[in-house]
Amino acid sequence: MRKILAGTVLFIAGTICGLVLTYGPLHAQGVVSEGDIAAKLDEISKSQTEVVAAINSMKEDIQIIKIRVTQSQ
Repeated sequence: MRKILAGTVLFIAGTICGLVLTYGPLHAQGVVSEGDIAAKLDEISKSQTEVVAAINSMKEDIQIIKIRVTQSQ
């Protein structure tokens, strides 16, 4: 009985290890192409540029408000 249980546990553990090696992180690295990564990095770069532009616009608006508040006092 113990031999059957030990054999079953080893078989299941071996199967899981095989699946992890076949479909694990190393497999995921091979699936993603460099073109996909470059396109995603370009998209992120454009988004960051837009965020910086929005922040600069807000800074200008705050500066204008600051000048108006100072003049009204």
